Amino acid sequence: MSEDLSEACGIFGAISTTKRDIFHQMYWGLLSLNHRGQQSYGFLTLQNRHFNKREDLNLIPTDPREVQKLASSLRGRMGISNARYATSGGTGSRHLQGGKQPLVVSSSGRKIALSYNGNIVNAHKLRTTLRKKLGRFKTDADTEVLAKQILLSLEQNSGDYKRAIAEVFDLVEGAYSAMLLDLQDESFYAFRDVRGIRPYCFGRKNDLYAFASETPALDINGITDYDYVSPGELVRVDSKGRISRAQIRKSRPAMCAFEFAYFSRPDSILNESRKPVYKIREEFARALSRTYKKKMKAIDLILSMPETADDSAYGLHEETGIPWERAVRKNRYVTRRAFISGKKERDDVIDKKVNIVSRLVRGKRLAVIEDSIVRGDTSKANIAKLNSAGAKSVDLFVTFPRITNPCLYGVDMATYDELIGARMEPEQIAKWIGADSVNFQTIEGLVESIGIKQDRLCLACVTGKYPSRMAQEMADRIRNQYSSELKSAACEKRVYERDF
Repeated sequence: MSEDLSEACGIFGAISTTKRDIFHQMYWGLLSLNHRGQQSYGFLTLQNRHFNKREDLNLIPTDPREVQKLASSLRGRMGISNARYATSGGTGSRHLQGGKQPLVVSSSGRKIALSYNGNIVNAHKLRTTLRKKLGRFKTDADTEVLAKQILLSLEQNSGDYKRAIAEVFDLVEGAYSAMLLDLQDESFYAFRDVRGIRPYCFGRKNDLYAFASETPALDINGITDYDYVSPGELVRVDSKGRISRAQIRKSRPAMCAFEFAYFSRPDSILNESRKPVYKIREEFARALSRTYKKKMKAIDLILSMPETADDSAYGLHEETGIPWERAVRKNRYVTRRAFISGKKERDDVIDKKVNIVSRLVRGKRLAVIEDSIVRGDTSKANIAKLNSAGAKSVDLFVTFPRITNPCLYGVDMATYDELIGARMEPEQIAKWIGADSVNFQTIEGLVESIGIKQDRLCLACVTGKYPSRMAQEMADRIRNQYSSELKSAACEKRVYERDF
């Protein structure tokens, strides 16, 4: 019950090695990634040394007439696309309009289009430097920072992409799974930050190359043999469909552990794990059952707060034999997203989003499975409903460890002030949300379930140990200023948007 947490973006790009238009594949690929970003969408194709671009706010359209209009205006056999949620810049309409991706920038006769997923930690500092060399910025989004840094690095390295991206890796800190089209050489480029924090996969079938945030975007296009853009790697597909790969930089990988718990689709296969996310979520619950074995003996019924906790609830049911009731249902047509609403509106939306079949929980000792707790508002509202429905007891089991530190890499929980886990111990959280107990996953249980070594995962939101230097310095500095007694305006500002 992650309070509709949001991440930066979903990205999809496609190249046809024949002359067929690519929009159909792009549309279905991006639509399968709409869970990663719902504030805006954008499609861009390259045709006869010209960029065709269509974009708008809100969800990707599904009305056949609108889709046909997009298709007719987006001809070309090479394209990139983006479904965005803003984790940098403002969230008002003007800011969201300016932050739509893909973003087109140009300088010194070179024009590129960029789509990326992640967050630039040192965007504020880079923006100041780039403004002096390339002039004013049109947006407050970090996409423009990354795009302009690529342009400048290309200019300083005579258009050599390997050297330019090597420079980008050295200068730009953060998470970025990126794809771009270069109008000058009519080529597609994909690259991923040196730690591989956000997922990035690609594959080929017949005349189609496709690159995406998650594997279902490949599946839907008939591609079932996956590969992954490695951390620090640059992949190029030229206008003739020839592919080349270059390992530009090497560093210790730090894949975001939260992708496995919440963001990624259950049917995704993320990098080193080589098993579907839903199987990992089942393992999360099995680990919880072993950690809290005594408490499980006092449970009558398992409930999941839909929808990302369903797989974990099934795993707990299988492991313990305790019945699992799907008596909590989400109204999919209540579309206002609780995480980005004002408090009064958010509380009202939370109340209307979930319905509970009261007669199934009355008098029962409940184990409620959640994927994570961030603010706690959603948990509080739903547990109040369960208590009102006559539950005998409500014990919360959370598949992700207690989040005590902000994310600087693209998950929109970038202040200490909004994190209930930074202010309260589990017993205090339980009291505040109205549960009998709150039981968090252990780090050991999480790591074992994912199947990737801890030193190859990013667990900064849990441990406070960030995989990159500047992020660590920023977080430490803000942490030292923050206390539960003094919640200043500075603490409410995203860490990476502060002027250090």
